[in-house]
Amino acid sequence: MNGPLLKVENLTKHYPLGAGIFKKSIPVIRAVEDVSFTVEAGETLCIVGESGCGKSTVARLLMRLVEPTGGRVLIDGTDIAGLKKDALRAWRRQMQMVFQDPYSSLNPRLTAEK
Repeated sequence: MNGPLLKVENLTKHYPLGAGIFKKSIPVIRAVEDVSFTVEAGETLCIVGESGCGKSTVARLLMRLVEPTGGRVLIDGTDIAGLKKDALRAWRRQMQMVFQDPYSSLNPRLTAEK
């Protein structure tokens, strides 16, 4: 494998605040704006920040649970935006999100590796 394990380029997510047929432009919430980073094999990445800054949205975008407004996510050089339903399901089986409340997400009797 050459290159980073995970590469995020200019990732953006905007949520529209409503729609109307008479509005020329729809106001949006800019949940994530132009986020870029790479993670090499063997590295660990932790996304931290205050409440409401977009951490969970970035995680959902990385899992493709929501579609980005812009940017790309590459895993081992493969753009996950191009994965079809079956390939996406298989890819998600290999990934896991750890939610903000570790007591409801992790079994205390197991190591994080298990």
